[in-house]
Amino acid sequence: MTTFPIYQIDAFADRMFAGNPAAVVPLDGWLPDIVMQNIAMENNLSETAFIVRCDPATDGAEFHIRWFTPTVEVPLCGHATLASSFVIFNILGFDGDLVRLQSKSGILTARRDGDAIVLNFPKQPIVAEDIPATITAALTDAKPSATFRVASRDTDFVAVYDHASVVRDMVPDMSVLGTLAERGVIVTAPGDKPGIDMVSRYFVPAFGIDEDPVTGYMHCVVAPYWAEYSGKANVVGYQASKRGGIIDCTVDGDRVHLKGNAVLYLKGEIYLAD
Repeated sequence: MTTFPIYQIDAFADRMFAGNPAAVVPLDGWLPDIVMQNIAMENNLSETAFIVRCDPATDGAEFHIRWFTPTVEVPLCGHATLASSFVIFNILGFDGDLVRLQSKSGILTARRDGDAIVLNFPKQPIVAEDIPATITAALTDAKPSATFRVASRDTDFVAVYDHASVVRDMVPDMSVLGTLAERGVIVTAPGDKPGIDMVSRYFVPAFGIDEDPVTGYMHCVVAPYWAEYSGKANVVGYQASKRGGIIDCTVDGDRVHLKGNAVLYLKGEIYLAD
């Protein structure tokens, strides 16, 4: 048998059983894609991240990172990157306060900020686009005030509502949203509590996740929108899933800095037959 360490981290949380859980599997080299996908399926978390040390001189980064949902590999994931950075900084003995991670979305960085970690991610521009009426009806009876599509991924829809209560109380029909091949739906509204600029949720049943608890990538979509709306570079988002989580976001040109905490939940070993 060959064994690999595995860690489960609650990301974008300052206490256990909050935020978004992610598995992190450090490797000496990549496993076959089908094996990594099967591990992610077995974990049955929204994301499993695999990290491999690399040579900064040739790769421009200290680690490679890849992310898998239970059904597919994805090009970008915030909470699993935060979880991986937590493992790198606190468990793998990385010497330094900033780590560079090579990914399918380019070089990502994570730096310590006290007990928190700040991710530097690419902004995700949106373009105006109508959402099929069957989808908006499956979300809620309320009509969105604006609708968009994420331009860089050409997949996710974005629906903007006037009131946070609509987003908080939404009970979507997942059987309808699940018909969106390779598409998710982001819903967002202005914040309704002091210190919260936006309230959002992310539904992705097509990727094997009915609702992602707290999503870094999604805040690279909604933070620029609400930053422009409010005239502030720094906006704070609350993701109104059952677990819930807060992400402090700073929009900096074509990048978004995502600040959050993480907590170790468990560590163990994966056993694979040789």
